[in-house]
This record gives sequence, structure tokens and C-alpha cells, in this order.
Amino acid sequence: MANKFKIIAFDVDGTLVDDTVFVWDSIHDAYGVGKAARRQAMEQYFAGKLDYRGWFFEDIRLLQEAGATREGLMKVISGMKLMDGAQETLAALHATGAHLVIISGTLDLVVKHFGLDGLVHEVFCNRFHFDDAGRLSGGTPTPFDIEAKAEALKVTAKRLGVPLAETAFVGDNFNDVEIAKAAGLSLAFNCKSDALAKVATHVVPGQNLRHVLKYLM
Repeated sequence: MANKFKIIAFDVDGTLVDDTVFVWDSIHDAYGVGKAARRQAMEQYFAGKLDYRGWFFEDIRLLQEAGATREGLMKVISGMKLMDGAQETLAALHATGAHLVIISGTLDLVVKHFGLDGLVHEVFCNRFHFDDAGRLSGGTPTPFDIEAKAEALKVTAKRLGVPLAETAFVGDNFNDVEIAKAAGLSLAFNCKSDALAKVATHVVPGQNLRHVLKYLM
């Protein structure tokens, strides 16, 4: 059965992956990075004094100072789990012919660990780099987080020749507000943001991703 939504985009942290709200916070907490230092960069970003790229590399610096390694980061990520029904939901939507996309501020380590890159057609997320000893050496920030998530959806829709009215998005938090506004249908799943709940087409409570299928198929 063909899907009326030709493109369906998903957030990751708190949407496709459970046991974290934001993977960045989970990692910083595990490495004991002080909340004051983390808050400073975040506040600078939202005040317009630091762009997303600058925020990304400041977080990288804090993690490097804390001694972050691939092994240590994967230990944190391994403590998380796929959201209930995530694999089944993506498989069901894939079978309808929809183009599935991850648009998230998460890390490529999370996407690969849970095999999400094999369940969707393309991924927009942040990437970490490591040296030969496995130490965090840098990264590549996504150009599509916070407000710019909407731009990733628009770029994908234009490239595939799909009207935005035939796109859908599933997310859970404040950084999903703009993409929720842009999508033809938006679902606030496992929602943690009043702002997202206000703009979403539907709010889907609970932590079983299968519950979104009735809106997407």
C-alpha cells in the first residue's frame, strides 16, 4: 500500500532511542562535565553569540578535557535502548514506500550502534572523530539541528520532488518545533515540550513507537 506521506522524518534521542533525553547530556553527565560550563555554551548559542558549529566544538572541547574515548562513549550509549516498537515501526513504514529520514542532533555513534542507518534511507546528524588510540579528536557538526531541522526536511523534499504537504515528522522536544511546523503532519511522540505539543498535528503519549503508525499509514 502506497503511503500518502512520501517522506517521513524522525528525531532520535527520546524518539527512536529511549533512556536518554539528549545523548549529549547523557555523555557529559557520564564524564562528569560540569553543568555550568555546558550551560554557558548553550546560553551563548540561544543569545546569538555562538553559532551551532561553535557550540558543537565547545562541547567537543569539554569532552576532550574530560578524557572522552570511543570506548567510554560507547559504554554510555550501550546503557540506552531502542524505543519500544522502533524497529517494527520503521519496517512497516519502509514497506509502504515512504522515504525515511533521520534529522537529529544526536551522534552517528548512536545511529550506528542501534543499526538505525540500516532502517532508514538517509541520516542527518552530528559525527565524532577519533585518533588511532580511540581518543575523541574532533567531529563534524550537522548543519541541521534546532531551527535548521526544518531546512533538512525542505532540502530533502525539494531534491525528491515531494510537496511539504506530503511529509511527516516525529519528534519529542523543543528542538523539533520548527520542523514540526514545516512538515505536512507532525507527531509529538513521548513529548517533553509544551511548545512542541502546541504546534504538532497530534500528541502521541506513551513510549511505544507503534502508536504513531495509525497517523502515518
